[in-house]
Amino acid sequence: NSINPARNTIIFLHGWEGSSKSWESNTSKINQHFNCIAIDLPGFNLSSQPDKIWGVEEYSQFVRDFAQTLNLSKFVLVGKSFGGRVGILYASKWPETLTHLILVAAAGLEKRSLLNQIKISIAKIGKAFLFFLGPKYLESLRKHFYKATGIKKDSSDYKWKVKKLVTNINLTKATEKISIPTLIVWGKNDKVLPLSVGKDLNHKIKGSIFKQIDGGHNAHQESADQFNSLVEEFLINSFSILKC
Repeated sequence: NSINPARNTIIFLHGWEGSSKSWESNTSKINQHFNCIAIDLPGFNLSSQPDKIWGVEEYSQFVRDFAQTLNLSKFVLVGKSFGGRVGILYASKWPETLTHLILVAAAGLEKRSLLNQIKISIAKIGKAFLFFLGPKYLESLRKHFYKATGIKKDSSDYKWKVKKLVTNINLTKATEKISIPTLIVWGKNDKVLPLSVGKDLNHKIKGSIFKQIDGGHNAHQESADQFNSLVEEFLINSFSILKC
C-alpha cells in the first residue's frame, strides 16, 4: 500500500522467530489510523541475507536507511524482542527521527541465567572436542550434542552467528539516552524474557510507560486486541496533545 502523507507512519520490527507476517493481527487494525509498514529484517524470512554478519549497529543503520529511502523525516518505531533490541539502539542514536518508540518484550538488558552460562560453557568444550573428530562426523555429532544440552541452534548459520554476536551486547547505556515518548508492552507470562526485564527497561528509560497484557513472549499476537488498543491510545493521545 502507498503511504498516506496525511497520516503518521509506524515501522514494525519483528522478533527473532518472527517476520513481517507476525504483525498482521496488529497492522490490520492499527492501519485505520496510521501508515503501517512491517518489514523482514535482512537475513530473515523473505529478505536477502547480508554479505557479512550483522550486529545491532548494522541492523539499526538498516532501519535508518530504510526510513530515508521512504523520505520519512519522523516516524513511530515498534520493535519486538530482537526488533526491540534494534529499536533501543536506533532511538539512542537518531531520536530526532522518531516521534514515539514502542518496545514489545524487547531484548537488550537480559542477563544469562547460571544454567544458560553452564550450557554455553559445555557447548564450547564440546565444540573443541568435535573439531578433532574431523568433518565427516562433525555435523551429525554437533546436532546430537545441541539436542542433549538443550541449546537451540538456528537452522540458518547466518542467524546463529548473528545471535551469538548480539546477545553479548548489553544496551543499558543506550536505554539511558532515550528521551522520546516510549511505551513498553510485556506479556504477563513471558518465559523467554520475564517481566523483570521489562520493568528494568521502564526504570532506565525516563518517562516511559510500562503495560502488561495477557500472554507470553508473543503477547502482541495472543492478545492482539489488548495490544492494539494500547498502541492506539498511546499514539492518538500523544499526537492530539502535540497538535494542541
